[in-house]
Amino acid sequence: MTRTKWLIPFFVLFSFSPGCKHRSAASVPRDNALAHTLNAPGGSITGTWCGMFEPATDVKTFDKVTGDSIPLPSYTITLFIDQMEDGAIFGYSVCAGNDRPFRGTYTEDGDKITAVLKEPGDNKYDGSFDVVISKKSLSLTGKWTPYHKEQGDRHYALARKNFTYQDKAGQYTESSVKLLAADDVNNLYKDELRLMRNEIYARHGYSFKLRDMRELFDNQDWYMPVSTDVRKKLTAIELKNEKLIKQYEKYAETNYDDYGR
Repeated sequence: MTRTKWLIPFFVLFSFSPGCKHRSAASVPRDNALAHTLNAPGGSITGTWCGMFEPATDVKTFDKVTGDSIPLPSYTITLFIDQMEDGAIFGYSVCAGNDRPFRGTYTEDGDKITAVLKEPGDNKYDGSFDVVISKKSLSLTGKWTPYHKEQGDRHYALARKNFTYQDKAGQYTESSVKLLAADDVNNLYKDELRLMRNEIYARHGYSFKLRDMRELFDNQDWYMPVSTDVRKKLTAIELKNEKLIKQYEKYAETNYDDYGR
């Protein structure tokens, strides 16, 4: 059997209108019943906004695997705007395996909403979003400034987009739509099995910390990170397939030579 390699590609908001009244976020309690809406009405400002989270500068980061200094990568980010009321705004962001709450204030001036969204600051990846939302075009743009400068500033242009579970998305669509048998997996390489298993998680919007998986799925148009824990979202079929795939991943690792590779 001739080995073919699966190659993972390596890739490596705020204006204030003086005429607007600015209210304090502390005056409005958060309504947890409204939190984390994945399917808000299409034209609403509350809901999920998704797009690329791009480095704004040439800041380098340390690659723990290779030991090299590399440019900060781009990520896919989803902003959840859970609640907006009386100038107070609440929500959270999901990006690169992190799920971070934010709260802040906003003002409205015609078609434009301007907001400052602040993360808590107890995580080294926290920062502040300066946001401008166009109600007419349903666009959200702006800049993110980290509290720890080594993280580097980022910018973004996000679109209002609801999450949709797509069981046939990806390369190994069968892993979510039918129970797999041994014949479906016993001829696959370990990296192919790993991709098949992680596609199950990605279909449910899992946000990956592992760089190779994150970079792979961030470049898929069907992928949208919405959670750092999707265990309870997996279907009965997916749970059984996950277990089978893991068994063959382990077998491929310990019996590599028996596969003729």
